[in-house]
Amino acid sequence: MTTFIGVPQPRIDAFEKVTGQADFVADLNFGRMLHARVVRSTQGHARLRRVDATRARAVPGVRAVITGEQCPKRIGFAINDHTVIACRKVRYVGEPVAVVVAVSEEIADQAARLVEVEYEPLPVIVHPRDAVAPGAPLIHEDMEEYAHDPVVHPQPGTNIAHRYRLWRGNVEQAFREAHLVVENEYWIPWIAHVQMEPHGAIAQYDGERLTIYTSSQSPFYVRETVAYLLDMSSANVRVQVPYVGGGFGGKSDVTIEPLLALVAYHVPGLPIRLILTREEMFFGTVNGRGCWGRMKTAVDRDGKLLAHQSELYFGSGGYADYSIWISQGGGHNATGPYYIPNLDLRSHAVYTNTPPTGAYRGYGHPEVHWMMESQMDQIARQLGMDAVELRLRNLLRPGLQNAIGQTMKEYNGRADACLLAVRDALGKETTPTVPGRIRAQGIACFMKSPVMKTNAQSGAVIKFNEDGTATLFTGSIEMGQGVNTILTQIAAETLHMPIEQVQYAPVVDTEYSPQEWQTVASHSTWAVGNAVRMAAEDALEQLRHAAALVFDVPPDEVVADDGCLYPQGKPEKALPYSRFAVGYTRPDGSALNPPVIGRGMFVPRGLTFPDPATGQGNMAASWTFGCQGVDLEIDPDTGQIHVLRMASAQDAGRIINPVTARGQVEGAMTMALGAALMEKLKFAPDGRILNAGFVDYRILCAADVPEMEVIFIETPDATGPYGARGLGEHGIVAIPPAVANAVARALEVEFYELPVTPDQVLAALETRRKGGVSA
Repeated sequence: MTTFIGVPQPRIDAFEKVTGQADFVADLNFGRMLHARVVRSTQGHARLRRVDATRARAVPGVRAVITGEQCPKRIGFAINDHTVIACRKVRYVGEPVAVVVAVSEEIADQAARLVEVEYEPLPVIVHPRDAVAPGAPLIHEDMEEYAHDPVVHPQPGTNIAHRYRLWRGNVEQAFREAHLVVENEYWIPWIAHVQMEPHGAIAQYDGERLTIYTSSQSPFYVRETVAYLLDMSSANVRVQVPYVGGGFGGKSDVTIEPLLALVAYHVPGLPIRLILTREEMFFGTVNGRGCWGRMKTAVDRDGKLLAHQSELYFGSGGYADYSIWISQGGGHNATGPYYIPNLDLRSHAVYTNTPPTGAYRGYGHPEVHWMMESQMDQIARQLGMDAVELRLRNLLRPGLQNAIGQTMKEYNGRADACLLAVRDALGKETTPTVPGRIRAQGIACFMKSPVMKTNAQSGAVIKFNEDGTATLFTGSIEMGQGVNTILTQIAAETLHMPIEQVQYAPVVDTEYSPQEWQTVASHSTWAVGNAVRMAAEDALEQLRHAAALVFDVPPDEVVADDGCLYPQGKPEKALPYSRFAVGYTRPDGSALNPPVIGRGMFVPRGLTFPDPATGQGNMAASWTFGCQGVDLEIDPDTGQIHVLRMASAQDAGRIINPVTARGQVEGAMTMALGAALMEKLKFAPDGRILNAGFVDYRILCAADVPEMEVIFIETPDATGPYGARGLGEHGIVAIPPAVANAVARALEVEFYELPVTPDQVLAALETRRKGGVSA
């Protein structure tokens, strides 16, 4: 039988998207709709003395102005520190202080400008380093009142929303006995997701049921949050998600949905629409990264890692919910993909007067790998050792324990093979392409685990239709990554039927779609794929049992092939699936079997909370190892960095669809290169973002993208469908340190802050000229 696993397949949503027929939230039109406009704080940190909407409510066409006084409770599942409309205090520029609802966008805009807000300014903290300084002003004075997850450890009386510590061995003794200790401080700034599609939602409340149409990666999480906020049953909150135009984690947090749900609740009747402007996307949702940290690493004379200490501070913004798990995921990955016997890893989520920090492709891993891989290159240089050789001596391999105490298995993959593949792909360093430039290569290894709930649920349903086709339903969100194509391939392979006969339901609706935790953590192919395979096996078992009765043979002697069933060795008796799909009818008219509906449910087994004493535990369900490298040139006159080639190798297990897999990695590498060279949100001392728009916030364009090589090392994962594991985020993790390592190697000057800009390069060249060592 023809296999669909490992074979390139065209995307099943391609025609709809290239012809413009695909529906996104902004395409939905319900006839008469109301429009919302958010009035946002102009202060980074202030007490709200007065919010007066009298003039705004008097504008003809305005239906309502909702303020924080009408917000019933705080939300947030890691820590419930957040009212969706500010009440008594604002904590970042852009925080909602009121929402105007009107019959048109123009009237809503006009009225929003008439809402009068009186502030009492308070000291503003932008950098997490300042948030934990002695005597820092408190951003949340009443933290002890916040409910929080049992494994979250807020520190009332400080700006620390969560503290996580992981340790083993005797770090201090190892540092004393080490041949070399390298200690540095690093900063990775906040960056924006800049998805092609802005956040948008439409909400309607009929007095009993609330329906939300949203551009979200997490419809079930949205439903749960809104139901809690409004004290409604989850059964009375319906969330629908059409196609999503890019997420990158920024649409996995609940952002505008609770806000619009609250507004709809107070203005029942017509649907209410809110589509953020491009400028609002920078301060009206969530941003990513924003991590300051110190690392201290000890090695012996042969380059074996002995001990590692890290102290990490993840800037949470004004509210901390998702950043808590980001800080914890970063904490337990702070060793990189290396075995280190003695560890002391401390990680904190820290309130700052910036927009909330949320999930951003990589989820804490790029931050700590930027630091750790810089450490590794510095160690190699100080030992006079080849950077590849140093890494080979220390990489995790089967039988060794990672930081959280899990013993690596053969099926976790080959970190060493990835490293050697990138080394070979880059080849030997050659002369510059332009005379006068400086050419160098850099590498960085990585590992990534999905940071997920211990009971992260995935479900799938396969319903057969009268003509023998099958419709696949999951709760996984298609946001450009091609997940609906991958899941269709898994279903077709398991059902032994042509892929053209498997239809995927693209709209996720909490009313009928199977439960899904969230479309995050690069876990859809792995987790949802497992659920799909189980659902397909269930459906196929029903078909075989029905056919066994018709053919008068045991079910295990019924062969399924190309959408047909026949007794073993007798293909001439084949009957198509359509004969059994909605119930086989005997010649006398009696029914043989009910309609075929397959169900599959998957949850990772054995995941636990961290041990309260050591921070270790079975907290990761799967691992993906990899390595990335760059070949670049530097113009010493301008400081410009010209990346010529990038290479990425990762062991993602069995690759289901090589075309979409390569596209995922190339897209991630491109995002990572932007973060390495140019992307950075710039904050004024008062908390305003100074570059909230594409004029001043630069992202890569087509002319900036270099040659890329993607290599897959395929060690089948014993826990994944057909041996697959996650790969969506991984290409973003190690490009920034690879770039920084190449530049540092070329200039013999170390870098401790991203992005590595021409100004930094010129400063480094000047430092080197004067005999310095850092930039």
